[in-house]
Amino acid sequence: MAATTVASRASRRSARQGSARAQIVGSSERFWHRGELPGSPKTISNVFSELVREGELFPVRRGVYWRGVKTPLGMSPPPDSAVVAELVGNMKGVGPAGLSAASALRLSTQVPRFRQIAVPGRAPVGTSTMKFLTRSARPGRVKADLNGLEVAFLEVLGDLSVSELSAQLSWNRLLEVLGSESVRPDKLAVAAVTEPGVTRARLRAMLTSCGRGRLSAQIPPADKRTAARALDFEHEK
Repeated sequence: MAATTVASRASRRSARQGSARAQIVGSSERFWHRGELPGSPKTISNVFSELVREGELFPVRRGVYWRGVKTPLGMSPPPDSAVVAELVGNMKGVGPAGLSAASALRLSTQVPRFRQIAVPGRAPVGTSTMKFLTRSARPGRVKADLNGLEVAFLEVLGDLSVSELSAQLSWNRLLEVLGSESVRPDKLAVAAVTEPGVTRARLRAMLTSCGRGRLSAQIPPADKRTAARALDFEHEK
């Protein structure tokens, strides 16, 4: 009787593993989480581990996997935009930071080891290629519903050192972007209310120089010392 019971349990476990494998292998262009399949955590964990070893799944981070297109080198990784959407959700005001922001604005040709993403809330755990930065003190980005390039604009404006260009050339490039249709000056002004003093001072100066004095006036000024430092490019790289 005991042997029969053990065999029965093994058979059911094998059936669950087979069912889980079939569901995953039969899918494409989607994420999988350990918790969404029936079965014991150990059984499901083994299924995912086996599929990763077989090149049928791409591990995104602990407990999260991607089933994309099978290639000779294994499973294709998910697009960065899909990873951000999966891990951050539908939060507004999310966009590149650091070197990723500089690259998006054509201020750098470097390929960062990790793509940095600024999140105006609690940042999720990152992946092997992506790091999330918490910007919970900047809810203006959510209120203004900034797009990715607008977030990148504010990130670089607050730290010109991420640019490969000199501070003055970086400034000139950002002025070009501000004058284009790539970003919305009115939305940037709304978001800037909760940005650090350096960012506010620089955006105020840029908007004024572009003839957008009314928008500039909507942004709370930084204290005089911060404003002076923000516009003194001799102290930038």
